[in-house]
Amino acid sequence: MAIRCPHCGSSVMIRGNRWECGWCGDFGALSSLPASERAKLDDTAPVTVTVMVTEPEEDSPKKLTPEELEVMVCGWDIVDNEDAIRDLLLAAFPEAASYVEADDLGAEELLGAAYEKNPDLAVEMWRKVLDVAQGHLQEPERAEYLLCDLMGDIWYGSISLWFILKAMKQDENFARQVFGSAYVGYPQEELLKVCDDSGETELKAKLTSLLEKNPHFKGFE
Repeated sequence: MAIRCPHCGSSVMIRGNRWECGWCGDFGALSSLPASERAKLDDTAPVTVTVMVTEPEEDSPKKLTPEELEVMVCGWDIVDNEDAIRDLLLAAFPEAASYVEADDLGAEELLGAAYEKNPDLAVEMWRKVLDVAQGHLQEPERAEYLLCDLMGDIWYGSISLWFILKAMKQDENFARQVFGSAYVGYPQEELLKVCDDSGETELKAKLTSLLEKNPHFKGFE
């Protein structure tokens, strides 16, 4: 037999030695119920107890795995996840975090700071992004971000770009990614100038050949 709320007459829930009305919100000790209602609490009568369980809230967002971050960058799911490239770089190159307060930087600042401390590592980090997002290098706007914007602090920095050319001498695919992309502009022009400055005539010829085959190349301004 249902126990009734002395306030509104609705059925109440029994919690130990207390009652609570789910309709009007009234509550109290069992002893506060009218005698007629307490009589219904005979030990021989079945009592239904409702238990409400609340799931604990997560204290922090789920940390994505390197594999999940690669899928995100590869699919260009970075508009609503603007730190995806930075997090991917830190997951793949944890040593980069020792150079700067990495969590406070974007991917562009992280690459720039790393290039100042360890240019070879920074170039390897950039190549990692290009490998993961390679399918977007033939899309002009995304290629511009990957080649120009992402490395902006490096193109306009004071450290020699020779470290990038050195990597291109060792990996032709890296050279093709940069010189065969849908974006051609300041980065490629500066790299060719470094070839002249360092006497890398053979490398310049190879890079120039890639540009000449690139349908997006319309000449430098």
